[in-house]
Amino acid sequence: MEVYILHYFQARGLASPSCDLEVADSDCAEFRFWWSVAVSGFAMGGLLGTVIFPALANKIGRKKAILATTVFCYISCYLIAFPRSWLDLIIGRIMVGVGAGGACGAVPTYITEISPNDLRGTLGTVHQLMITIGILTSQALSTTKLHLLGNDQLWQYSLLVPFACTTFLLATLPFCAESPPFLLQAQGEEAAKDALRWFRRADYDQKRFYREIRHMKQEIELADKTASVVDVLKDELLWKPILIGTVVNLSMQFSGIDAVFYYSTSVFLSSGMELETAQLATTLIGLCNVIVTIPAMLFMDKAGRKVIQAAGLGGMCLSYVVMTIALVCNLHTLSVIAMVMIICFFAFGPGCIAWFIIAELVPIHARGIATSVALGVNWSANFFIAFVFPHILSYLGRWTFTVFVVSTFILTLYTIIFLPETKGKTVMEIRETFSSSNMLRPASAPNLAAMDQPLLGNKRSTIGSMPNIHDLSAFAQPSAPL
Repeated sequence: MEVYILHYFQARGLASPSCDLEVADSDCAEFRFWWSVAVSGFAMGGLLGTVIFPALANKIGRKKAILATTVFCYISCYLIAFPRSWLDLIIGRIMVGVGAGGACGAVPTYITEISPNDLRGTLGTVHQLMITIGILTSQALSTTKLHLLGNDQLWQYSLLVPFACTTFLLATLPFCAESPPFLLQAQGEEAAKDALRWFRRADYDQKRFYREIRHMKQEIELADKTASVVDVLKDELLWKPILIGTVVNLSMQFSGIDAVFYYSTSVFLSSGMELETAQLATTLIGLCNVIVTIPAMLFMDKAGRKVIQAAGLGGMCLSYVVMTIALVCNLHTLSVIAMVMIICFFAFGPGCIAWFIIAELVPIHARGIATSVALGVNWSANFFIAFVFPHILSYLGRWTFTVFVVSTFILTLYTIIFLPETKGKTVMEIRETFSSSNMLRPASAPNLAAMDQPLLGNKRSTIGSMPNIHDLSAFAQPSAPL
């Protein structure tokens, strides 16, 4: 995309006609500066989106917050496709970042809240699968050797893809129901039941349906209001899971995956490939990213989050060792293999779990602030790595990836020691593991019998009284979608 923007700006007198990106000369200094600002605008916008949208989702609902991101997507598509100046391009990048940051907060929360416990990990991974498909699509469209839209005449048409996806979202999501836990908190029990019926099949087990409603009520009863920063700092049952969820999000960036993509074409060039072939190979790496995410979805609710996260980070650590040996010893084929291994282990582990883990660890009244903190750190780390890595590369050279050997090793140990297993558990069951007495020992089996006892001292008038567990006729009535 960089070279197409250069030619576009040169044709309009916005860049030096003598600038050649393959030559390190002063004619390109101004272009490279503004291009780096535009590129970093995505991360800055993403950080802004993570601050705005979780709070917005708590006020107007997950579904409406997701729909609100479409405004930023439409504007950014136009500004990036037809920039009249650098300012247009920078604003466009910031706007698409805001939309992406907002979606990365609201979408995983929505998916987690509408999913049955036994499918929550699988469905939560769909978000990452769509991200990898989006990355692959953009790489394929801009790859010159594939002869799609990767040229000066057609590159602007690639913006029709996000435009079409945004339009599809805007046309279909309004017909879906809102998150049942949000409705239980905002509108009461009947609204939550109607929404849950919409998401469950007609022959869904009624006792299981009733238990889901009960678990939602127990979660809502934790607090009468949305948690503030002060509430989080005072309550170890809030700040501990938020801290762990934040570190999991940090692992997504400090695993070094962006640095690998940054370095991938250079690795392929050093192995003897021509430039266009190296770009095609980088696109095929994106295909590996998609393919490996699919088995991660299938194993997420079988092996569990902790096992998959630790295996992914541990595998990346070993792969970085292999990559370092290959680069130092000029083993070009081995460096390509190591890079593919890094991508695969990332896609299988930290690439999937970071997005939805906060919604599993934190109860609904603190989910907004938890999402803002965790994803804010994620996007900040993204910006930090993008800014710092070129300097690390110039200083350490072939030893660059030793930095990520250390970081992934530390993150693997942290995962093994501190991340609780959330597979198949409710928020209330997970919450028990964060008490001071339980943090250093495995969580005990949940007391399901106790969960079926009536709740005492209901604080929220909107929730209402609990029906008799044997009177399930109310749940059998059909309900129109919201």
